Amino acid sequence: MERPKTAAAALSVALAATVLLGASALRAQQPDTTKSEVQTVTLPAGGGLEGLTGEAGVPLQITGFGVASYDYAGRTSENSFAAGKLAVALFRDLGQGFWVFGQLTTALSEEGGGGGDEVPTETEIDNLLVNYTPAGATNVSVSLGKFDAPIGFERDDEPLNLVPTESFNFQFARPVKMVGLIGRWNASPSVDVAGWVANGWDSQLDPNHGKTVGARIGTRPSEHTSLGLSGLYGPEGDAGETANRYLATLDYALQPTPDFIVAGEANFGGDRGVRADGSDAQWYGGLMTLFGRISEHVGAAARGEVFRDRDGARTGIVQTLESVTVTPIYFLGTGREGIFANVEHTTFRIPRLQLRAGVRWDHSSEPFFQTSAGPDTWDVRYLAELVVTF
Repeated sequence: MERPKTAAAALSVALAATVLLGASALRAQQPDTTKSEVQTVTLPAGGGLEGLTGEAGVPLQITGFGVASYDYAGRTSENSFAAGKLAVALFRDLGQGFWVFGQLTTALSEEGGGGGDEVPTETEIDNLLVNYTPAGATNVSVSLGKFDAPIGFERDDEPLNLVPTESFNFQFARPVKMVGLIGRWNASPSVDVAGWVANGWDSQLDPNHGKTVGARIGTRPSEHTSLGLSGLYGPEGDAGETANRYLATLDYALQPTPDFIVAGEANFGGDRGVRADGSDAQWYGGLMTLFGRISEHVGAAARGEVFRDRDGARTGIVQTLESVTVTPIYFLGTGREGIFANVEHTTFRIPRLQLRAGVRWDHSSEPFFQTSAGPDTWDVRYLAELVVTF
């Protein structure tokens, strides 16, 4: 009786072994999904996270600048230190002829409180451009967005200027920013053309039903000379009350040596038919900036200007404004490529650090400047400005 029990047990063991072997073979034939997924993740040639995101081939370029200052008003004795502005600019080549550029600027509000009051800051989309350059025409480009009006010499970013204050011509004679569509054509190494259609003078959104159109033709007669002539025309004002505004601007930059610059602009503009007799309200002015680099770390700049508001259309009163600014400068380092590489229309490389001291004298034909004794015809300011680029 023992042999049947033994035979049955042996049969059971053999049957179980057969089932286990069959299951193992079946599993061996099935793919290991976890292992397969790991094996399919291969890093591009760039290696690491940069390779996966494309940063190794087409990196995101980040530039920017910061401004700190000290300002003393000679007629009121008001004075203050300020960490006044921080700007960050981003550039990325998108491929297939497209690139994008944007700049955010945070600055102290001009209408902030004084003394112990909290001074608000304002963050602005300073520039935002999506640009397209056709593959078969690399000398042509079209951009959509917000851009610096390509007229005049002076710019709103401190590193791009040679003196630490804005001129009256920059404030009143012409627009600074435009929002719209701009096309550029480098007709030859010495001639470039730009044309644009935009909302209006410094208008984030168009306040009326019309558009401002403009064009600029620039030429470089020599490696050391730049001349540009531009014009604007279009309605200004809100939808209920508009007037067609025109402007003609001549800009120039002469650089007889790499370390000496003579540059500036002249402006003539008007609002059509806004005076009581139906004539145009007009304004005109001009400025000249001189700059010289004395040594590796020391330079100096001076700017003189005049602005005539013939009919009070830009400043609110009929007056002639004049100013002179003198600025010694200390330099450190040299800027890299990008928007903050050169002062426009020149070969002067923007330093990484600039310490500027300045004295500015202003004069008007009418009482216009606030003093401790009330409005007066002249004013003086003393200032120091630290500008760093990164």
